[in-house]
Amino acid sequence: MSEISQKLKAIPEVEHALVMTKDGSAVDDTSYEAEVLGAYTQFLARFGGKLGSLLGVGELKSAALHGNDHHMFLLESRNHYLGVSAKAVAT
Repeated sequence: MSEISQKLKAIPEVEHALVMTKDGSAVDDTSYEAEVLGAYTQFLARFGGKLGSLLGVGELKSAALHGNDHHMFLLESRNHYLGVSAKAVAT
């Protein structure tokens, strides 16, 4: 598991954090949870990229999805994506 993933997983609501290359390879995590989060991360990155292109606003740099039970965050760097899943917290 990457250092950034370890730091993020220390946050109580974070379920999983994954650093992956843009071609879809997970960095230092081969767990089932990493595969699932990796698939969601890739889908969100590709969908966001297509949406940004379609709307003429440029490339995706970050995205957040909010659900009733879970949230997902995506951040893009030059060569990697960071995907984070988190539990929804009732307020």
